[in-house]
Amino acid sequence: MSTLPTDLIVDILSRFSVKTLLKFRCVSKSWCTLIRSPEFVKTHLSVSAKNKDYTHHRLVWTETRNLFTSRGIKQHVLRDCSVSKLHNGSVIESLDLNYPLKNPELRVCIVGSVNGLICLDIEDNDLVLWNPTLRVYRKLPDSRLRVSGGSHLDRITSVMYGFGYDEFSDDYKVVGVRCSCTRYPLDVKIYSLKNNSWRTKGDILEVVQLTKPCKFLNGKLHWVNDMNGGFRNYGNIISIDLADERWGKVEQPDYGKKNFSLKLEMLGSDLSVFCNYKTMSRNFMTTSHADVWVMKEYGVKESWTKTYAIKYSPNVFSDFSPFISLTLCMSNKGEILLVPGSTLTAHNPEDEPIRYPKVINFGYCNAANIYIESLVCAPLFGTNKA
Repeated sequence: MSTLPTDLIVDILSRFSVKTLLKFRCVSKSWCTLIRSPEFVKTHLSVSAKNKDYTHHRLVWTETRNLFTSRGIKQHVLRDCSVSKLHNGSVIESLDLNYPLKNPELRVCIVGSVNGLICLDIEDNDLVLWNPTLRVYRKLPDSRLRVSGGSHLDRITSVMYGFGYDEFSDDYKVVGVRCSCTRYPLDVKIYSLKNNSWRTKGDILEVVQLTKPCKFLNGKLHWVNDMNGGFRNYGNIISIDLADERWGKVEQPDYGKKNFSLKLEMLGSDLSVFCNYKTMSRNFMTTSHADVWVMKEYGVKESWTKTYAIKYSPNVFSDFSPFISLTLCMSNKGEILLVPGSTLTAHNPEDEPIRYPKVINFGYCNAANIYIESLVCAPLFGTNKA
């Protein structure tokens, strides 16, 4: 194979999985050098991301389990499975991930995933950037944004994080926003992986309360800004550009006059909004149905298209879980995966019957994300192994 042109070797190798490529590094010094090179890492990532069968995509989610002890301890776990197998109907088993700083008694949240790297928030105390495929990570310095819980002001504040990639400076960044119900954020800080440090952002956009999840798209981080709190008929989508670090707003479609709440998601490479409509049932505010809006052309209000209308089934969507409805990803056939509580469902735009993929050991899902298996491993990750 050494007689083959380098471009052809790159084209062939870029189609293999990360685990296979790690073995190929032992074939020869030249192969090891090639596979480790930044150019090949980017090529392999691009090929994997464009794979329409999601061969290198994995679904990762957080679960909370009640251990039913006298102390009322809850166990927090992180699990994943293959996205391609979910779409093709295979019965698969989810895997318990050995993530960095793992402690089942501490709550773990997925801040976001970019280029195969996952940002984890552990008990609102520690932030970690982690490549689960390579099993390397970096623990971030303390942002000093977390809520101490002492004063009254502390108790009405929250910290929201977003994780993304600034391609202009080739740097991975985390933005932390400490919000307050008193109608202004107290602090905004930005972490740079290149510098391995936080710095305070001077200009602060006036907001009420940012809500999870944060979505990264087009070089920007996006949150829904809760204008009224709780159930509302209005909220806006704000963004921050990771290159120039300017705030912005995304124009939205007309959702109607009914009572609703908004949730940001991604369908493929497009920003989408999950609009949950609310009704009163047995003295509880429940989710009756949802419209999924997709922005086909980023930044163009007229490109918003209502792609899906989903009716909630009472036996799947609990009265006590009106917000649990996660748009995860879209297959090459237009099918989307949703996770209401402990049930994984697949919806088709052609009004075909709802499909229920079989995942062994799939528990109660708190939040989920998609990541791509990649070779991305910034030098600053050092030798920390998860």
